[in-house]
Amino acid sequence: MDSFTRTLLRLLLVVGIIFLIAILIYLFHCACGNVGAPPGRRDERSLEHARVDPARASGNQYPPFTPHKEGFNEDRANKVPTGPLRGTLAPTRQGSTPKPMPGLGGGGAGDVVFTDFDPLGTTAGPVGTPPDMNAARSGRAVLLSYNTRVMLSTDGAGTWTQLNPATIFPSGPSRDAAGNLLDNGLCCDQVVQYVPQIDRFIWLMQFCGSGTTGCLSGINRVRIASASPQQVINSGGTSWTYWDLLSGTFNLGTTTMDYPDLAVGDNFLYVSADAVGTGLLVARIPLTQIQNSQTINIDYTTPSDSAVAYGGHISQNTGDTVFWAGHNNNSQMRVFRMQEGSGQYSWNDVNIGSWPNGTISSIAPGGTDWLQFLGTSFPGNAVLGLTRRTNNEVWFAWTAAAGSGFQQAHVQIVELNVSNNSVISQWQIWNDDYAFAFPSLSTNGQGEVGISLAWGGNQNWGNHAVGFLGDFIVWYPEASDAAITRWGDYVSVRRNVPDPLMFDASGYAVFKQTPPATGVRFDPYYLQFGRPAKPR
Repeated sequence: MDSFTRTLLRLLLVVGIIFLIAILIYLFHCACGNVGAPPGRRDERSLEHARVDPARASGNQYPPFTPHKEGFNEDRANKVPTGPLRGTLAPTRQGSTPKPMPGLGGGGAGDVVFTDFDPLGTTAGPVGTPPDMNAARSGRAVLLSYNTRVMLSTDGAGTWTQLNPATIFPSGPSRDAAGNLLDNGLCCDQVVQYVPQIDRFIWLMQFCGSGTTGCLSGINRVRIASASPQQVINSGGTSWTYWDLLSGTFNLGTTTMDYPDLAVGDNFLYVSADAVGTGLLVARIPLTQIQNSQTINIDYTTPSDSAVAYGGHISQNTGDTVFWAGHNNNSQMRVFRMQEGSGQYSWNDVNIGSWPNGTISSIAPGGTDWLQFLGTSFPGNAVLGLTRRTNNEVWFAWTAAAGSGFQQAHVQIVELNVSNNSVISQWQIWNDDYAFAFPSLSTNGQGEVGISLAWGGNQNWGNHAVGFLGDFIVWYPEASDAAITRWGDYVSVRRNVPDPLMFDASGYAVFKQTPPATGVRFDPYYLQFGRPAKPR
């Protein structure tokens, strides 16, 4: 081999080594800048399976049981890391303004109308902290849940009766055949939904964990109950078929399930819950099996796959695919999906604009930080609001901190094309004078997205409001005159049945007790709003 050939080979070797080093540096940089899989990559896992037999309850036949206080239900949220800077971290649209709700039947901006407002603080029984509101309606039958109580109206929100699930269902601590504790009885969170495909209300209840250090330790159960609106009316809300889903049902070992949610698809009911300390569990149940009050077959995910979605909720109006999401960092989301007819679920990473991921806080008059628990404990920046607006479009919403152009805590919105995982738009619900938090989203029959959320701070107490995304106005029915340090953990908005242009929402206000009593009281309420069809 002559000297020229040897020189050429050495040069090619050096170039090859340099190229290899460059590739390794590039890959390392991508791993550091984009936690998890590179955008566009799809990961998936097969669903697990379980079966649960039904039980029945009727007639308020069970002895009263005093549930554990909400104070035992205190989890910790994921801390979202800081990712590579994308965008300007500044507001991308005009700010939003809270305004007092116009009178019933009256129109606000954009012809928003309010057809029902029912403040129930004088008739509601014991209300935990925070109230954790949910509402569902089918014609004359309306359910409003708050912690371990439900208000029922059978005359279209004209009059209301309080229901105590602890006397409707067996709700005290339960044990297996060997005497081992399965849970410490009813506690904590409830969710209600109406499912028009099968004409059933679904009522979900969380039970306290079996451990000795609070409701989020040890094993527990979540219960889903089903009844038609007519059954609810005829029985006064006391006749239900129900299924108990235990930690063991999902092979969770000694792990508690917390912060549950419900969503309705074309042919499945979707249930989610945090596997405490691990990740989000998502399960689906065929609607026909619920309708027939039979043994249900459950498909469910592996919670550790959804660690970044901890504290999050699942998509409403979700059609043939349910979605959930979390943050790899403050400039990248991980979006999960489970499609009907598939035995698998999958996830992709999506780059988004950076958002402020500092400590969430908002100071009310008198110095109370009404978002203290959200900012330091739970649910933090979890993706709470999700709705499928069209077949290819899902909207995601979460609470972000002040900073980088935002004077107050605010809500980030990402509109995602789920057919190709491209961001359609990213914008914010913000105002320099008010904080916004705890977004809940739903889509009406003409593709408009409704929101139910909290607002307050500066010279305002923590309040609740509703509206349409894109109006840049949210409407509040009553203003609080006191504040607590744990506003949340969720409020709700759902598409109305039978009028798909209306929404059923829930929220609450906080008031000072009337002297000589001290402290505060809650006023949970049901709210219906919407607007006429757009002209063609």
